[in-house]
Amino acid sequence: MKKIYIYLTLFMLALSPAMLTSCDNDDPWYDDYYGWYEDEDDRYNKPYDQGSDQLVDMAQTLNGMWRGEAKNVVYEDNVAYETKIFVDFTFTQYSRNSNNGVGYETDYAQAYDKNGNPLYNPDGSPVYDNQTMQFKWYIDPRTYNIYMEYVESGAKYLLDFNGNTDDSGFMLGWSDKYNKEIFDGVMEGINVDERVYFSCDRANNTRATSDTATTNTRKLSFGKGKGVKLATEGLKAELPKR
Repeated sequence: MKKIYIYLTLFMLALSPAMLTSCDNDDPWYDDYYGWYEDEDDRYNKPYDQGSDQLVDMAQTLNGMWRGEAKNVVYEDNVAYETKIFVDFTFTQYSRNSNNGVGYETDYAQAYDKNGNPLYNPDGSPVYDNQTMQFKWYIDPRTYNIYMEYVESGAKYLLDFNGNTDDSGFMLGWSDKYNKEIFDGVMEGINVDERVYFSCDRANNTRATSDTATTNTRKLSFGKGKGVKLATEGLKAELPKR
């Protein structure tokens, strides 16, 4: 019994250095990741190309133009002020394998005269006011959450990968239900008291024209959101102030 105890002790002593070093990861991927992640400016402005294959697939799926509708909910003194718009989102990766980049949001809202009456063109089509705002974005390699920061205002939003309520989360990519690529979700304000509910399709069913332009032939999808049910009927059309 004594010999067994001695052998066991020697075995544990031999094993202990390996146990201790296992807590430290010398993989350059981790060094690069932590250096990039520590500085928020880097996350938005410095291309990060060391992500997993799944992260790259998600970024390449997000890359491109999405078109649909949105409902903006701004909270003032615990009162929700709701408006609606038509919206185009364009996401562009810094490089083919980066999980971050730049983008533009273009909003369209029904135009009204000074008396509050909707304006129409001679052919009967609505007259729209519009605005375009630039943003920066990145996908967190740890959580796969999407973060957006608008350049002019500094407003920041989170799209929660694991959100599974009507007020959180997103669905990105191929939908068997609709037989097309969709991007539905909720932009949750981080430094602003606002939520943006949006439901978009891939514009022209193609990705952005760039060196990353591909077709989602593998029918990839990302996010665990339940989907957004936009209830915009009766809401005033108004351009947001992001």
